[in-house]
Amino acid sequence: MGTEMLAIRDLLLSCPPVYTLPGTWTKCNAIIPHYNADPNFTFGISIAVITILLAAFGIYKGFFGNKGLADPWDDHDD
Repeated sequence: MGTEMLAIRDLLLSCPPVYTLPGTWTKCNAIIPHYNADPNFTFGISIAVITILLAAFGIYKGFFGNKGLADPWDDHDD
């Protein structure tokens, strides 16, 4: 391998996945640091984001994306 390929390999594999080999777990100094959040905190955020997205989709379909809908109450004879 040339030096350019070694540099690309080191860039992409700055912290190789060795988590399946016990005894090789080391501190990873990755180029892009990752954030480890508390799962109890992120679960609530996930539920809130899903709820907000569903509400926004409902508002969109109710007020803006309903051009092809028909009103079945107008079709009935009284």
